[in-house]
Amino acid sequence: MATILFICTGNTCRSPMAEGFFRCQGGEERTKLTAASAGLYTTGGMPASEFAVTAARERGADISAHRSQMLNEEVLNNAKYIFCMTAAHYDCLLEQYPQAKEKAYLLADEDIADPFGGNLMTYRSAADEIYEAVRTIISKLAA
Repeated sequence: MATILFICTGNTCRSPMAEGFFRCQGGEERTKLTAASAGLYTTGGMPASEFAVTAARERGADISAHRSQMLNEEVLNNAKYIFCMTAAHYDCLLEQYPQAKEKAYLLADEDIADPFGGNLMTYRSAADEIYEAVRTIISKLAA
């Protein structure tokens, strides 16, 4: 099955939430795409942040078992669609992997701010934005 890939910086907050929301909203079944996530600048094997786990759980997604992974050629090649959290992520992605241009998009019309280092309310705000953006993407891809 092809992959839908969500990209952020460290793969411990935003992109794991997007991956979890895609799953909990039935995205895999409705689009026939497997959800995955990766970071542009991360260390592999890091857990999702505590507040990301809480904010995701409050919206029906369990990301407690998530472990970060660095974006690489293999992960990129398995992706049918790549969604970036910010325009800077998009630009960085295409700088490192110009071949991804045809399958790379922004998750939302506006950048989704990095909640890293913020309080639970900051994570909830990011989760709300991500949840709605993922819902919209599922609707478009499942149509």
